[in-house]
Amino acid sequence: MPAPDIQIRQELQKAFGDFNQGHPDAAQARAEAILKRLPREPNALYLMGIINHQAGRLDQASRFFEKSYKSDPKNPAALSGIGIVRLDQQRYAEAVRAFQAVLKHMPNDASALNNLGIAQKNLQRFDLAVPLFQKAIGINPRFADPYVNYGSLLNSLGEAQAARDVLEAGLRHNAGDQTLTLNLFDALVGLGLFDRAKNLIDPIFTKDPSNIEIRNRYGQLLVSMGDVDAARDVFVKTIDHHPQDAAAYFDLADLLEAKRGAQKAEAAEMRQRGIAVFNASHATLSDGTPVLVHRAAQAYEGLGEVEKAYQCFKRAQDQFKARLASIGKAYDRRATESLYDNLIARFSKQTPAAVALPDGESIPAPIFIVGMPRSGTSLIEQILASHPAIFGGGELMVLPDLIDARLKPGEDLTGLLDRLSLEQLVEIRDGYRAGLAECSAGQAFVTDKLPFNFINVGLIRMLFPKALIINIERYPLDVCWSIFTQRFSSAMLFDHDLRDIGHYYRHYDRLMQFWRGWDSSIVQIQYEGLLDDMAAGVLPMLDQLGLDWDPAMERFFDNKRTVQTASRLQVRRPIYKTSVGRWKAFESKMDGLKSELGDVLGRYL
Repeated sequence: MPAPDIQIRQELQKAFGDFNQGHPDAAQARAEAILKRLPREPNALYLMGIINHQAGRLDQASRFFEKSYKSDPKNPAALSGIGIVRLDQQRYAEAVRAFQAVLKHMPNDASALNNLGIAQKNLQRFDLAVPLFQKAIGINPRFADPYVNYGSLLNSLGEAQAARDVLEAGLRHNAGDQTLTLNLFDALVGLGLFDRAKNLIDPIFTKDPSNIEIRNRYGQLLVSMGDVDAARDVFVKTIDHHPQDAAAYFDLADLLEAKRGAQKAEAAEMRQRGIAVFNASHATLSDGTPVLVHRAAQAYEGLGEVEKAYQCFKRAQDQFKARLASIGKAYDRRATESLYDNLIARFSKQTPAAVALPDGESIPAPIFIVGMPRSGTSLIEQILASHPAIFGGGELMVLPDLIDARLKPGEDLTGLLDRLSLEQLVEIRDGYRAGLAECSAGQAFVTDKLPFNFINVGLIRMLFPKALIINIERYPLDVCWSIFTQRFSSAMLFDHDLRDIGHYYRHYDRLMQFWRGWDSSIVQIQYEGLLDDMAAGVLPMLDQLGLDWDPAMERFFDNKRTVQTASRLQVRRPIYKTSVGRWKAFESKMDGLKSELGDVLGRYL
């Protein structure tokens, strides 16, 4: 199309100037006047698209952008406008085509790369989204949006450390950006760095306490840090200001149920209100994010609506599993079986005393609490950490990090142990000692309740021959169902499918049976027995530590220490038994799980 004459060009400049100065009505009047003279003027059509998009009139915006592009196919701005409208309309496949067309004109446009990444992300094509965000960042490091989108994707996949690295890099180039900061907060919480997270969000919350995204994050942080009353106030105010936020009702219901005296009627009312809000805004389960669908599932279960709860849990877990599969992550049954086979074969050849390093003592001394997730490890730690001589370290990643730093590609733990020299084993031991000392507040003992250290029992005995190792077991169907109904980090992989969970439990049980035969000093605790007689369960542990019973342990629920696991509310309640037999309501859904568990169930009957 020929270039507009000088008068039209001047009117266009004025129209865009009006819009940029916050006067869309004046801009629209000028653009419409131009289009009366030149109905196909591409820039005026483009401006009308922008004005309508800003006003939320998406269909009209789309028509103007399409007319602009038809009038001037060499101008990618109109194509980009079409793509942005398609993102807002959640027509992601069409958005992909639009931004791909933009990139044919401008292959190094950071904004188009970022927008294409958003579209691919929403289509669950994470393997395609990630390199787009990375390329956008490489082209324009001062462009905050791709850091936000890449970091939030990593957070949603449970990759908190990777998300932290991306978001901190973004803030180095975009200091003070609030969206980057909030996503970094999410990563820090995912890593259990609550004090750092609180320091990050405190000034933002003080400045804008009514912002729903900030308020909900702050409330969840307070729960993890043990300030339940303050968290309750936050969620109540969220509901007052944002009555259409379903998650706030679910959060408040959980707090009410966890309070001593169990305000069950109030909790049930909050869940019902949250479900009503959820259903009003989601015509089908496909409309909800997997996180919110998962929260709705927990609410349905709390209300006793078994079928709806199961359907929501299944939908959410299928979505989580698909997200991980899109970036090449899936539970590998053969790898699990092979690792445990290799560990059993290796340590069958020597006794614990034969593999122990000299000078295996440590101050503070570690207490390893191992088992399956959701088996009661948090409860054991909370009780022990209420003793003045014991510091609750939580799920420490010190030992896995020391192992991972030394693994070669494709190597498992047994391969590493076969090639490590005595000096290298001492390095690992001393590195763990240093990490433990950083955690301790001066107590003689520090708990490490990373459940998956059951894999590392042999190595632990090599490094610390006298360390207390506690294995806690719980009825397998209760454990497996509880895992399925929680959301964990991406590292687990088996937790999204009941059959996979059953497979993992069976091989955990196989390995743990070997360790208990290999090392008779492992203290075995049955979760259900602990609920019946806490003192009887705890005293054998104290005996090994040379400690006496302390009255504070009986009121472990008063301990305000930070808890970052899914049991953060449960450990703030006195002993209760309502979670025992929770699986029974869903037994009709468990045929595959029972088949995977096999004869493991027979030992618990």
